[in-house]
This record gives sequence, C-alpha cells and structure tokens, in this order.
Amino acid sequence: MNYQQALEYIHSLERFGSKPGLERIRALTERLGNPQDKLKFVHIAGTNGKGSTAAFIASVTSAAGYRTGLYTSPYIVRFNERIKIDGEDISDEDLAEYANRIKSVVDDMFCEGIEHPTEFEVITALAFLYYLEKQCDVVVLETGLGGRFDATNVIQSSAVSVITKIEMDHMAILGNTFAQIAYEKAGIIKEGGKAVTYPQEKSALETIEAVCRNRNVTLYYARPDELTGVELKKGLLAFNHPSLGRIETSIVGAHQVYNAAVALKAIEALNEAGFDIHPEQIRQGFRNASWPGRFELLRTNPDFYIDGGHNPDGVRSFVNTFKKIYPGRKAIIIFGVMKDKEYETMVAELSEIAERFIAVTPDTPRALSAENLVKVMSMYCQNVDYSDTIKEAVEKTMKLASTGDIIASLGSLYYIGQVRTLVCTDYAN
Repeated sequence: MNYQQALEYIHSLERFGSKPGLERIRALTERLGNPQDKLKFVHIAGTNGKGSTAAFIASVTSAAGYRTGLYTSPYIVRFNERIKIDGEDISDEDLAEYANRIKSVVDDMFCEGIEHPTEFEVITALAFLYYLEKQCDVVVLETGLGGRFDATNVIQSSAVSVITKIEMDHMAILGNTFAQIAYEKAGIIKEGGKAVTYPQEKSALETIEAVCRNRNVTLYYARPDELTGVELKKGLLAFNHPSLGRIETSIVGAHQVYNAAVALKAIEALNEAGFDIHPEQIRQGFRNASWPGRFELLRTNPDFYIDGGHNPDGVRSFVNTFKKIYPGRKAIIIFGVMKDKEYETMVAELSEIAERFIAVTPDTPRALSAENLVKVMSMYCQNVDYSDTIKEAVEKTMKLASTGDIIASLGSLYYIGQVRTLVCTDYAN
C-alpha cells in the first residue's frame, strides 16, 4: 500500500465499530512483540483538556532533550497529526510502511478466527511500533474514550497517569454519574505508580483517590490557585508560578490555566520518577507548545477563530475566554453539532456572545441538520441563518463580516479542520 491506500485501509476499519475491551489489542500487540512494554509513558485520560495537557507535557519533555512521542485523536486537517515525535507528524512514507506491516499481522489474526481489531486499536498498535523503532524516550499517550477498557490501556505501566477534567459526556458508555465516569477514567492508573488529577468535582475526586489508595499510587493534585498574575489576550496566555517564574504560551484560553497546572504537576511527578527537567526547559516547553483548533486565531480583520468545543463544558470555556479577550463584544458564530450532543445547552451558552448564528450541517451521518439547529438557535437569537455546506457557511460569513468583526466557528475537530483549511487557503491575511 502507498500512503493513500494506507489511509483508505485504516479508515475502512471503521466498519468494525468502537468496542471497549483489551482482548483484540492484546492479541495484536503480542504478535508485534509487545512494543508498548519497552516504552515509557505519560498516560492521559479525562473528558476535556486531554489534548492541551498532552501538548504542554510533550513540548516540555522535548525541550528537556527527551525524544518524545505524542499520540492524540482525532486529527484536525491530516491523519498524520495523530502520531508525532518531537512535534513532527509521522511522514507519509512511514505511515504507509507501518500500515503495511500491521495489516499483514491483522490479516493473519483474522484468518486464525480472532476477532478483527477496531480502527482505533490498529492505529494504537501502529503508533506503539513506530515509537519503539524510532527510539522514543517517552510517549505522551492520550486515551480515546474512557480509560479502563480503552485500547491505550494495554500498556502495563506508566511513568505518570494523568486525569484531566471529568465532565458528563459519553454517558451511555461510561456511566451516568461523576463517580462512575471517574472510575472508568481512573482505570489507566497503574499499581505502585504516580498519578496527577485536575481539581475535580467532589465525587469524581473521591473515586480517583480511592483507586490510588487501592493501587498504592502517589497522587499529585494540580494547583491552579498557585498560578497568579494571569494575562489573557489575543495569541497569549501568561502567568506566574511560585518556583518557575513567568510562563508564557500561545495555547490560549481561560481554562488553559487549569490544564497548564495539570501539566506542571505532571512534570513535577516525572522529575520525581527519575526524569531531569529544569525550570528553563519547562518555560521553553510552554513557549514552544502548540495545539491547533483550540481558541485558535486563523486571521485578523476580521478576527476569525476556530475551537473544538463540542460539549457544554468546552463551549462554556470558549465563551469565558471570549469575554475576557473581547469584553462587551459579540461575534458571528458558525456552529455545527452532532445530533447525540446537548446542542440546546451549547446554543444557550453561545447566545451570550452571538451577534448572529449561522448553522451548518457537519459532513458526517451523526450530524444534526442545519435546519433543525436553526430552530433551536431562533429561540435564543434574532439573527439566524444556515448553510448547506461548510464552504458556503464560511463564504457567507466572510461576506457578512466587516473588518472590525469577530467570527468564531465551533464544533468537532474534524469539522473545524475543514473550516481551518478553507480560511487559511482562501482568506489568509
């Protein structure tokens, strides 16, 4: 398979669905020689903030001289974004080579009557093999869904397990209470290891603490309150740390102070686990960190943002950040959403900063139609329109907007990736 054929093969595996459980990934990684057992990991689970936290940690370990793998999902523009080493995406040639090798093993398994691995399981196994053979010192590993039965949890140990903010999401799979969801996320915490947690809701925190006690794990608590002098403006987040001094990053958001606190505590835990990361390397890592698609400014005059907020908490974080950077201002909001999400709650949140809504139907069978979304938007805003395609929505918005306006497009990462490509190609400054 060449690169394009490799992508088609990987995406064809979507037909096997998303199935919790570790039996298939174990069978696959065993046939590959269990590459994950020869790697060191920072393993990250949570509802919101996983990607940003992972980006901070990976950038710091790279700045400290450790060859660092970063495994995240989904991607924004190109599939290769999901598998990185020291900030560089896996090459087309490497992706094709490793996909060929994995396919051969998967085909043999299937012929032996073993249940076919899912798309995510195949990608995860491919990443493990790639990181091992490219001699990574550490891999920052983001879970897909949940934790306990997530394919990434085939790993036997981790240098640090990190639990980011837990919210009520994917409840049909993970449970209907904070405690139930926290138990699934805390499934990544390994016996005798180290763990870091975001300042969680009470029952979620109690669940994480209980798991740590039962597994003889040292639990570190992120401390956003010790980050002072917070400065938030276009393209910059800065704050003071009691021992590290002034830290700056281009990953912008009011909520990113919390994710930064989690990442900083994870770095502290890594140092206590035997890593050697100095203060200037931490500051450099934060300066170098990037995480596209999160309050990302694509162009100015008009200012055009994209954000991957696709659940109420994510949208709320976007709105809070917007209010701090643009006090008293309103925006033209392009919004598309999946029909299984709490879209009325999200529209209500966005209406606080919406001068006008433009509904769009994301390009996926799970999408809520723009026509149905308009009905909800009309309950909260007088200026509502819709477009049949994402391209049409961007074109319409750019015609409506004047130089001083602000535009924001929110939704799933795949959808905003399409917006990003259009704006950066057709409407770059």
